[in-house]
Amino acid sequence: MGGTNFQSDPELSKFTVIPEKIMKKVQQVLQPGESIEFSLRGIGGSHTEGGNVAGGFRKPARGDEGEQMGHPWFIVTNKRLLLASTGILSFESRSLAWDQLNSVELQQGIIDDHVIINGMSAVENWTFWKKLRPVTLQAVQLAQKKIDDSRNRVQQPSQAQASDPITELKMRFVRGEITEEQYNRMLNLLKGQ
Repeated sequence: MGGTNFQSDPELSKFTVIPEKIMKKVQQVLQPGESIEFSLRGIGGSHTEGGNVAGGFRKPARGDEGEQMGHPWFIVTNKRLLLASTGILSFESRSLAWDQLNSVELQQGIIDDHVIINGMSAVENWTFWKKLRPVTLQAVQLAQKKIDDSRNRVQQPSQAQASDPITELKMRFVRGEITEEQYNRMLNLLKGQ
């Protein structure tokens, strides 16, 4: 993990060092050349389809929210954000590439804190213990920096690419300005189909 070494603090290491049993499963989903830079165990989490949260929680429509069960992990890698949950007999992971995310923000609460992850047309709401706030804040800042760095790489095309409408359309989709449906419809129009 980058930054502060939380492994030396036994109390914090329970929340920042992925246990060996879970790490074996996480390593199976890592891509070649991918390394874990930061990990943090949460209390719980949920996944909501259909829109971004801007400055607050969006009430999900019935049936479009999925709860994370077990021991959820917020894992920052050099390539993407991994959200992994383990139960007694289950392991679930969701992968979010940095260029597919719009923002990661910390909403501080009285008892616990929420990390809100906005990307494309989904929202992740992960809950962390308040006592971990400095560590949670560091995780959020690292993730947001990765998003910003990715966005800067996408927004700096060459002059030839900037004049290409299909490239511009792709960049709008990657930045989350348009939905996949809008992207496909506009792409078909540009291709004359």
